[in-house]
Amino acid sequence: MVSKEYIKIEHITKKFGDVKALDDVNLEIQQGSFFGIIGLSGSGKTTLMNMIISFWKPTMGKISFGGVDVHKHRNFIVKQFGFATQATSVYRLLTVEENMKYFGKMYGMRKRDIQKRTEILLDLMHMTGTNHVLAKELSTGMMRRLDIACALIHNPKVLLLDEPTEDLDPVLRKELLALNKKINDDGTTIIMTSHMLDEVETVCDKIAILHGGRLIATDAPEKLKEKYSKNEEIHITTVPGKYDNLVKKFRQLPISNIVMKSKKVVLYTPDASKILDKILSIINEGKEKIVDLRVNKPSMEEVFEYITKR
Repeated sequence: MVSKEYIKIEHITKKFGDVKALDDVNLEIQQGSFFGIIGLSGSGKTTLMNMIISFWKPTMGKISFGGVDVHKHRNFIVKQFGFATQATSVYRLLTVEENMKYFGKMYGMRKRDIQKRTEILLDLMHMTGTNHVLAKELSTGMMRRLDIACALIHNPKVLLLDEPTEDLDPVLRKELLALNKKINDDGTTIIMTSHMLDEVETVCDKIAILHGGRLIATDAPEKLKEKYSKNEEIHITTVPGKYDNLVKKFRQLPISNIVMKSKKVVLYTPDASKILDKILSIINEGKEKIVDLRVNKPSMEEVFEYITKR
C-alpha cells in the first residue's frame, strides 16, 4: 500500500567535496500530482532529481517512495520511475523503434509488451509513422518526445523531467507541455524542473523553489502568489508605442515597479482599480492608441524574484 506521502524527501543534504549542493531539503510529493521544481542555474534542481531517481546517494537524509527507501531498494525504484534528462538518453544511430525496444529490454519487458507500449506511446507523442526513422534525423522537438517515450516504455508510476523544454521554440514548448499534462491526467505523477517560470505556473499544481541549495518556498502557484506578492500587473500595449514618454508620467502614480517586455510595458501596483482611469488619461494625452490593456494577478516570475532577493 502506497503511503499518503507518495514521495517523501527528508532532511536531504548533498555535498560534492566542500561544496554543499543541497542543504536540509524537506518535501512531500503526492500521488498524481504535477510537481514543479524551479530555481536558478546551480540551485540544486538536477542534483535533487538525480537523488530522487536513486542515481546519487545523499550525504545526509532519506528519500522514500510509498514508504520504500529509494537508495536501499534501487532495483525496485528504477522500475517505478522514468527519467528524461536534459542530455537526451536516446541513441542517435538507432531508429525510433529500436530505441523503444532497447529501453524496454533494459527494464526486463517481454517483446510483445514492448511492441504494444511502443504503439501506444508513439501515438500519444504524435510520432506515428516514425518507427524506422533514425533518431539523429529527428527534429529537436521530436527527439525530446522520443526521449520521454523511452522513459515511459515500462509504464512507470512517476516520470521525472529535467528541463524538458530547454532549447525548444515557444510553439514546441507549448505542444510538449500539453503532452506532459495529458500524461499526468492519465495518472502518472510528474516531477519537472524548469527555469521557465511561466510554463511551470501553467501545468504544475504545486511548486518548490530552490535557491542556493535550500528549499525556500513550496505551495500551489496561486497560494504562492497570494503569500508573497502584494501587487497586480497591468499589461499595456499601444501604438505607435512611444513608451518612454508614457513611463515618465506613469512613475508619478502609486506604482511599485515598471518593466518593459518586448513591445509592451508592465506596471506593478497594489491596487490596479485605483489608477486605471489615470493610466487611460496619460495614454490619451500621449496620443497613443491602446492595442491591449489587461490586469493580471502577479506572475510566478515576480514571486520568484521577490523570494530569492529576500
